[in-house]
Amino acid sequence: MLLSLSSAAAEVETDLSSIHGTVSSSGSIPAEQELLRFTDSVHRLDNSLGPNREALVKAIGKEGMIDAAVISSVFRSLNITADSSGIRIDDDWVSAAASFATQTGAQAYRTLENSPKVKSILEEEG
Repeated sequence: MLLSLSSAAAEVETDLSSIHGTVSSSGSIPAEQELLRFTDSVHRLDNSLGPNREALVKAIGKEGMIDAAVISSVFRSLNITADSSGIRIDDDWVSAAASFATQTGAQAYRTLENSPKVKSILEEEG
């Protein structure tokens, strides 16, 4: 699935609301459902991580799960690095970020705490 600028560049229309709270797949990648559920759990940091990690190990082995954990961690660390260094969303992008979060369900993730201006907009709309 393409998002935002990449979909516009490829002239592909997207429906961001279609990904709200879902884990979908094309069926063309081995263990795709397990990988999607694991990655979703990594970023949610809730009690689903353990069972989804175990399911992934059963599907692709411990080494495969470790590779998936490393990749997920790298993406998560990019946000943590930006947040801890003081990089925040530019004021010009705050409304767009709030809209994107609403469309995709991203406001459900703990990382919303790192974007107080976006959180404020979402709370006002709530």
